[in-house]
Amino acid sequence: MHLSTNRIFLQRAARDFKRTGAVAPSSRALAQAMTRKLASRPRSPLAILEVGAGTGSITQEIVKHISEGDILDVYEIDRRFTILLRHRLRAEKKFQDVSSYVSVFNEPIENITRIPRYDYVISCLPFTNFAPDAVRHIFELYQAVLKPGGFCSFYEYIFVRKAVQMISGSPAERGRVSQVTQVVREYIRKYACGQEFILRNLPPAMVYHVRFGDSRS
Repeated sequence: MHLSTNRIFLQRAARDFKRTGAVAPSSRALAQAMTRKLASRPRSPLAILEVGAGTGSITQEIVKHISEGDILDVYEIDRRFTILLRHRLRAEKKFQDVSSYVSVFNEPIENITRIPRYDYVISCLPFTNFAPDAVRHIFELYQAVLKPGGFCSFYEYIFVRKAVQMISGSPAERGRVSQVTQVVREYIRKYACGQEFILRNLPPAMVYHVRFGDSRS
């Protein structure tokens, strides 16, 4: 299954890099960092939201930390990835054991009902590829669906935004990326409660953990 998921990922990335936002599936090191807060969870039923699961590289780490009574909702906009995720839930032992707690939705996260029902949000969306207003809208959505005290974890590839700005011949594109950076940095400055540099990933990444009730401003 590992080779199959990698092949599907590379096919989709080659076809639509703007949507996948990556050149390779997330490494185990990145997945472990993204689930760090979940791994230290209290032993009580929890609700987890994963956004942009792709082939399930991080999903398979999330399911290690869920148990009876928990729920995991996975939103993935790419239909091919959604089919793969649902197949993995049926076919792979590590998913089968918790499949009754997992729901996979083939729709944009913007369709989710904005009520505070989740304890953890694990976001794998490629913010660099989005419009600045869309990035702000997504952070506001995460804030709306998290319970008080809940955690949101997301990652950014190191130096990718700078690389995009350097190679882009369009002033408008450089401006868009710069504005995305400002939005993301604003949320990190206000709400970050931890970060981890992950060298063992292609490309290297920085993971951020935020709690929206813990504003520093």
